[in-house]
Amino acid sequence: MLGPVLTLALALQALAAPLNVLVGQNKPPYIRLENVSGYEIELLREVVRRMGHEAVFVFVPNSRIRGLLESGNGDIATLQPNEPDEPGLFFSQPYIRYQNIAVSRRRDELTLQHPADLAGKTVIAFQGATKVLGPDYRDTMAQNPAYHETVDQRAQVDMLLFGRTQVVVLDRNIFTYHMKNAAEPVEVSIHPLFGSTLYRAAFRDPVLQRSFDKALLSVLLDNWYQQLQLTHFLQVNQQLPNRFYCPEQTPEPANTP
Repeated sequence: MLGPVLTLALALQALAAPLNVLVGQNKPPYIRLENVSGYEIELLREVVRRMGHEAVFVFVPNSRIRGLLESGNGDIATLQPNEPDEPGLFFSQPYIRYQNIAVSRRRDELTLQHPADLAGKTVIAFQGATKVLGPDYRDTMAQNPAYHETVDQRAQVDMLLFGRTQVVVLDRNIFTYHMKNAAEPVEVSIHPLFGSTLYRAAFRDPVLQRSFDKALLSVLLDNWYQQLQLTHFLQVNQQLPNRFYCPEQTPEPANTP
């Protein structure tokens, strides 16, 4: 029979056990692989720290995250629910907002008010855009031979700036980051054709999910959270619905970057 001191020591050791967090690949300013940093990484690291654990990040393609979590590889995964209730998975409150936009060069004077207006235009979008930006976008791009998707979002912005494409589709903060670092920026027009994406953390263990939500709420109510946004985005643009402190808000339609 274990003594009370040993039992307490084992319990503390279990509490402090590292948690493997499955996240996507290089995507500044959200994820920077070279130094394991970025807005999303630092936010998740802080939430997990407030849970009493250390976050160990595992970088994998977005298409593999769900399968790895379901097969027991990883404790936390960054996902959108496919359905409100998914058997075997438990989802946190939203922890991050992606804001997909279409961007064109101002000199091209494009009028884009609906995804259907992209018909006949050369368009480069993030990988998987047609799966998550809604049926109007998907159907329009299915008929567009000048449509391409890429994982290299810096290349997206460069191709727009050099006139090699008419439109790029990507997250607003990612676009701002690459524009800020562009060698030859040009004037652009922003076309908000899409709703925001709310990402949640997914778990197999409901106890961990509840612990994450508690720690996340602590972060959202902390000035640290606003400063993190200013550091990476130069503005505060991550207002999130959270049923524990703003039940009157409802999530926007989900579209994945």
